[in-house]
Amino acid sequence: MASIVRNVVHWGSNNRSKTPVIPPADLCEVCGKKPKFVENGQKHPYCSRSCARNGSGPSPAACMLRGCRATGKPAFANFCSEAHAKEGVRLGQVEACDLCKIQPRTVGTLCITCDRRVCAEPQMRELGSDSKAFKNLRTQFMSEWDSKKTASSFGKVYELILPRDVRARHEQYRAANPTFEEVRSFHGSQCICDLGTKGPVPCNFKSCGICCIIRSCFSSFEFGANFNNGRFGEGIYSYRNPALADRFATSCTSSPYRVMIACDASVMPLDEVCYMA
Repeated sequence: MASIVRNVVHWGSNNRSKTPVIPPADLCEVCGKKPKFVENGQKHPYCSRSCARNGSGPSPAACMLRGCRATGKPAFANFCSEAHAKEGVRLGQVEACDLCKIQPRTVGTLCITCDRRVCAEPQMRELGSDSKAFKNLRTQFMSEWDSKKTASSFGKVYELILPRDVRARHEQYRAANPTFEEVRSFHGSQCICDLGTKGPVPCNFKSCGICCIIRSCFSSFEFGANFNNGRFGEGIYSYRNPALADRFATSCTSSPYRVMIACDASVMPLDEVCYMA
């Protein structure tokens, strides 16, 4: 997704004196309003003696790494430096970013760098077979599979890291509908690439139903369609029973895998549906 930013021109702005903009890194770390005091070429973290003694804002905390007395910085998840932030993750003092597994979490379950990276489009990463998420999904998949014609099998799992705006919309929807239930279901579609035999990167083919969904977060399907079309009309079709989704998980490549998407959806409770009907 791309965004277009348009400049707004104010009439007569050329005749006005421009106020210099101070970068946030150069503002006082206590009040956040005035520039930091510079003395003999050294920049202090405060703007004045009053802020240094009993500033109007919260006092800066020490680096979170045990034994370090330097000032922690928000850019490094309240560690004093990137090196100490990584060391804090290695020592198990803080949880690691879900994507890079190196930096500490800062924005939700991601670090600042990874959060910026997934702002443009979703990212994928393969889960190890010994990870908790892999085992939980495999258990659900195998237990929910119900078919008299085909047996179930489970190979690989790619986790999808959603962009910040998509995650925010999902959380807002859940907050606005607190009585709705979170349901794990499976979606099947045509996959024309060799996903599963290469790295965790979706293809760019417009006819690949799986990768179109991954890139658009279910807002666009193969050939640019906005919805699926099934027995209940237009919509997004997913199933608690993965065997039902498997009927639509077609593949026209040499890949040994059939691909499905496991998705979490917020749905209205059954008793509310019956009442409204």
